[in-house]
Amino acid sequence: MEHLYAQFTSEKQYLQNVSPATVEGYQWAWKAFESILAGQTSVTKADITSQVAELHGRGLSPVTINTYLRSLNTFFRWMHQEGHSDAPLPIPRLKEPEKVYEQFSAEHVRRLVRFSPRSASERRIHTLACLILDTGLRIDEALSIERADVDLDNLLLKVSHGKGSKERVVPFSLVLRKLLFRYLKQQKPQHGDLLFFAGAGVKMNQRNALRAFKRLCARLQIKGVRCSFHTLRHTFATAYLRNGGDAFRLQRVLGHTKLEMTRRYVNLQTEDLQAVHERCSALAKASNSK
Repeated sequence: MEHLYAQFTSEKQYLQNVSPATVEGYQWAWKAFESILAGQTSVTKADITSQVAELHGRGLSPVTINTYLRSLNTFFRWMHQEGHSDAPLPIPRLKEPEKVYEQFSAEHVRRLVRFSPRSASERRIHTLACLILDTGLRIDEALSIERADVDLDNLLLKVSHGKGSKERVVPFSLVLRKLLFRYLKQQKPQHGDLLFFAGAGVKMNQRNALRAFKRLCARLQIKGVRCSFHTLRHTFATAYLRNGGDAFRLQRVLGHTKLEMTRRYVNLQTEDLQAVHERCSALAKASNSK
């Protein structure tokens, strides 16, 4: 089955233009199930289930195993479509525990927004952080934005390097426009057109960007929360719904293909649920009516 998996990976990479991260995911999935796939011409659901149990017994989390299973399900569908199997072999995923995503507090956000950069590097990481907080972009999407993608007149960002290579347009606020206007005037690459760049114009390394953001959080004394770009994204998503946005628009802004993915990003607190219930309660409305 090795040659079929290699053919599948190549077609996905060169014909469907899946991302390098997706190709790497296919490779990790093969390694996880290589013991039951290598040298075989077919495989049964029982074989997969047995290997899933073994992986779980080794301590792999349901989230990790499900990542592998998504790749395998894609492979089995491809085999059926290409005539290498009589029927698709859908493998059910494991139930994942509900994950509560961290977010920055209102005070953390206030400190970040009011920070006054003193150097070019501080201005770059501060603008990057504020952009993600205001738009919910993934870090790689933000680092891939070009100056030409910024429409200051209409307050829009064109995201051309989204997950799955899907292009979308994302709105931003007047506050971010002010930051971007100053940043664009002060930070210009010697070559290329990247908005956030390292050296003379090359794309910033994510690890270096994260290291700079952690330094900024330490300087602002932001504690008790994971200082990451994903936390900024979670904070944006929760604030969006809390302040009146709806899940369907949020799904489009975040670049999710399924509403379920958007739902998992949102962690509404008890007081938020109580406030919505009071506004929507038929009993409360009847009691307040005259």
